[in-house]
Amino acid sequence: METLFPPATANSSLPTQSSPLSILEAFIPIHLSSLISHSALDNAVPHILTFLFISTAAATGWTYWYDQFTRLLRLFFMSTAEIHSRDELYEQMMAWIAEQEFSTRTRYFVATMAFRSLFAESVGESEEEETQEPDAPYWERNRRAPLQFTPAPGLHFFKYKGKTVTLERIANHWGRGWFPQEILKFSIMGREPQLLKEILKEAREKYLMKDKSKTVVHRPKGPTEVGSPPTWARCLARPSRPLSTVVLEQKQKEMFVDDIKDYLEPDTQKWYSERGIPYRRGYLLHGPPGTGKSSLSFAAAGLLGLKIYVLSLASKTLSDSGLASLFDALPPRCVVLLEDIDTINIAQSRKPVDATAETAKKDTSTEVDTRVSLSGLLNVIDGVASSEGRVLILTTNHPEKLDAALIRPGRVDMKIEFKLAGEEAIAGLFVRMYKDYNYSTAQAEEEPPTDTSGLLTPPCTPTTSARATTSPTDPALIAERELIRQRRRNEAKRVAEERAVKEKRLLELVAKFAQTMPQEVFSPAEIQGYLLQHKNQPERAVECAEKWVISFRLALCVLYFFIFFFYL
Repeated sequence: METLFPPATANSSLPTQSSPLSILEAFIPIHLSSLISHSALDNAVPHILTFLFISTAAATGWTYWYDQFTRLLRLFFMSTAEIHSRDELYEQMMAWIAEQEFSTRTRYFVATMAFRSLFAESVGESEEEETQEPDAPYWERNRRAPLQFTPAPGLHFFKYKGKTVTLERIANHWGRGWFPQEILKFSIMGREPQLLKEILKEAREKYLMKDKSKTVVHRPKGPTEVGSPPTWARCLARPSRPLSTVVLEQKQKEMFVDDIKDYLEPDTQKWYSERGIPYRRGYLLHGPPGTGKSSLSFAAAGLLGLKIYVLSLASKTLSDSGLASLFDALPPRCVVLLEDIDTINIAQSRKPVDATAETAKKDTSTEVDTRVSLSGLLNVIDGVASSEGRVLILTTNHPEKLDAALIRPGRVDMKIEFKLAGEEAIAGLFVRMYKDYNYSTAQAEEEPPTDTSGLLTPPCTPTTSARATTSPTDPALIAERELIRQRRRNEAKRVAEERAVKEKRLLELVAKFAQTMPQEVFSPAEIQGYLLQHKNQPERAVECAEKWVISFRLALCVLYFFIFFFYL
């Protein structure tokens, strides 16, 4: 039987020497190489290897010279704008790209499906799509996440104001930093970059216009790579909350907002600098849970058009260096909110306590261990290298537990106390919840018709010439006009009487509800939660208020009994 390979002879080469066949078999499967005659193969292998070497060298040289050519072309004959993914402008540009026509026509794109994508809010997409008719009940609608499309990494071309613009999207780019990032490059022919600046300005203006009446919330984003610092990420943009919805004395609210306004005035920074005072401002909002501390922070940020950065020091992954990186990345005009500062162990008072008290504290304490140290927190608040121009707001339920160094003057410049709901707060919550109750029809009837031309002429007038011959002093026309005026006066009087009756009824319900609810026992959040159970039934809310108070107190007594029995 003839073998596949000829037998070895005495003059065969040593095993350490490679034949052309063995070299080729490294690239070609054995069953394919067997179809080629050995003599022809031995003659062709050098040519094949030469071809492979030349092809590899040519491809490498082409890549090198192409890169050099494009680099020189960009350097001397093109204008280029580069945006990095770690910059806030990157999100704005991605939102602008998603709205452009070329983004929907490209054949190579990135499709994502998420309930809250990176720029879903900016492109005006709702978080869910509905495939059923809107008249169907909410729970019967087929709701699903929308699809988002953006150009894939690579080169893309589009027209802007009649000129061709090149968009290059580079993924996993390793630049000067330690970690990869994505880059957007916009390029045009010519040495004048004005068109690129117009694109950037247009994208930024559109992005900010959608946030004009909203409060933008940022939260820390964990490192994508091991060892990388945390960054701020935009969470959401929700409608700004009116300051009137915050349950607090009007004088205190005005004092708080006016102080922030004065601090953010351009002349204030110069005043601080001339006197050698660090340009920082801190506030401590303290009181029981649910009294509106965070609500006041969000309302003030929305009123003043400031972005709010919410940070929790209880994170297990946040360290002193990460906290410093987050504060260094803050813009000069913003609100930094540190919620429930008393729940972390570093903020607790360092006063000495006896062993018995310490044991009891460990049994009942809800404080959270954190990697952030007190010195690290104090350094980012008012250290030598700490950022300036931001508004720092601390919230706590127990101000007496905080370390004195954390809330000393200079770090905390104003303290505002929030109390449980008193009579005025209870009445305000009720009025805010039901002030528009059953007013829609009265308001619609009160509005006069916009087109009154038909009411001033008789409906049976036969011709235009006949209307023209009617004199303005005609007794019939005067009587008709007077009749119309009288009807309007009667209608306005009826609407005013109905409104007065409804307002009187509302005030009666408010007084009864405020008398039923005990003062300074419930937080505004608890009372609001009860009213939401009867959001369209003010009379029902008043009738059931006493039962709700009794059931709430009964549940509280049971809870205290179990706590006492457990620790006994």
